[in-house]
Amino acid sequence: TKSSAASDVYKRQVYAHRGDRSRAADNTLAAYDLAVAAGADGIEMDVRATSDGVLIMAHDPQHDGLPPFADVPFSDVRRDAPEVPTLEETLSTVPGHVFLNIEVKNTFGQPGFDESRDLTQQVLDMVRALDDPDRVLFSSFDPESVARARHTHPDIVTGLLITGAIPIDTAIEAAQTLSVQAINPPMTSVAPSPRSVLSTIHDAGFSSVVWNANTPDEVDVLVACGVDVIITDDPSMARSIIDQR
Repeated sequence: TKSSAASDVYKRQVYAHRGDRSRAADNTLAAYDLAVAAGADGIEMDVRATSDGVLIMAHDPQHDGLPPFADVPFSDVRRDAPEVPTLEETLSTVPGHVFLNIEVKNTFGQPGFDESRDLTQQVLDMVRALDDPDRVLFSSFDPESVARARHTHPDIVTGLLITGAIPIDTAIEAAQTLSVQAINPPMTSVAPSPRSVLSTIHDAGFSSVVWNANTPDEVDVLVACGVDVIITDDPSMARSIIDQR
């Protein structure tokens, strides 16, 4: 049986991957606005920090040949990549009815790797100060960042992101240890047997948040098999498929 807390949050199915990146540069305010206009129930977004601790929205550690974000102050980012928004700007821009799937990017070996995991607490402290934590799903590929979130903000819903290299059974064991509410696998992990994989996740008590579902067939099969959330590059397409069912 799915966790009731997770079920409350994951009743909305379409999350735009970094905004509507099929129509605008990802993790920009324009992409977030387009995702809302496309009918997305939520927006998946990535957070990093500049050298002076400003929280910005960016998937990659650096931008178009510029120095890594972690090595420069925010003033340089604003000058050289003005399209990169801050988390504060994002929270004030995305309407309150839209869920925020906030992913902290913290990868060992990448510039700005945060061994302390203080970045996680800074992100969630800002959410609590400026927004409604009830509309947030916090996720990361880094289990220790997820653990920090569970420790410092246990009321915020959390999800463990996994890559295709991680077996679902292994992911479930890790999710149980972390006491998260969701497991977030890629479409490649689900595609070979979607009904079986999603049932395994649900039977273990977790919600299913599947990312990189980007074709009508993928969206259709996930919905038919009871997925909780689809993270897609094309929220307009996914919204249309779901609304036609």
